[in-house]
Amino acid sequence: MSNYTGPHTHSELAAGNRRNPEHATDRTVRVQAADGTPLNPCHPARARELLRQKRAIRVSRHPYTIRLLQAHQAAAMNVLYSDEVSK
Repeated sequence: MSNYTGPHTHSELAAGNRRNPEHATDRTVRVQAADGTPLNPCHPARARELLRQKRAIRVSRHPYTIRLLQAHQAAAMNVLYSDEVSK
């Protein structure tokens, strides 16, 4: 190694790579009840479905978080936990 080029840095730590490796493996969406209390996380497809049906709103992008709307909270929770009930 030459003294002119400086020390080598790992590609994950390079200044141009801003991705956080901690979030690369997390493929869930955090869910909050209408009052802001956290619920179990859900799959991104299920979160998109709730947003499309206007049963939830986006609260945060990093980490991606949705909040259920008060008027539709019971119906939205049925959608969230339908897989657990059917098993």
